Amino acid sequence: MITIRAAKLSDRPILAAVQAASWKDAYRDVLPADYLTDDLDADLDRHWQSTDLAEDDVVLVAEEDEIIGFIAVWVRPDPYIDNLHVRPGLRSKGIGRRLMAAAAERLMAAGHATAYLWVVAGNDRAIAFYERLGGVRTGQEMQPLFGNDVLNYRIEWADLSEIARRAPTMRTHPGPKSPPGRGG
Repeated sequence: MITIRAAKLSDRPILAAVQAASWKDAYRDVLPADYLTDDLDADLDRHWQSTDLAEDDVVLVAEEDEIIGFIAVWVRPDPYIDNLHVRPGLRSKGIGRRLMAAAAERLMAAGHATAYLWVVAGNDRAIAFYERLGGVRTGQEMQPLFGNDVLNYRIEWADLSEIARRAPTMRTHPGPKSPPGRGG
């Protein structure tokens, strides 16, 4: 059974590994092949070890014997969905929708009504996923991605309850109150 819980400090290396696996699959036609094979794992490991998380940030993991996906939302001051990753072999099984719904529920419980994210323009699968959850493209710009400039689309939710309405929910475990980096 898949459960969703708050991430712990000890989950950071696994978050980096899940993100790397996701990027190697989703961005193989967007980022240089040598970067994906030579530098990505170390860059993401350093990134997750050094990311300072605020108390209001929402970082959740989905696990089934092991962590199979995660979402990270920075609340500084408006909720920004920075990461949503599911292990490539487990996509299209509802895990991403459940993570999005759980994060939206936590954000709404904390008094937030909106959220946004940036998604790489070549990641058509993710763009379609976010649009199915009610996200609307509101802009585009070139952004650096670990030293590579890539076109990104801004996708916004004017009402987080739209995510909760469109995505199935599942039983979540509250886990530790503090985000990774603040205990756990």
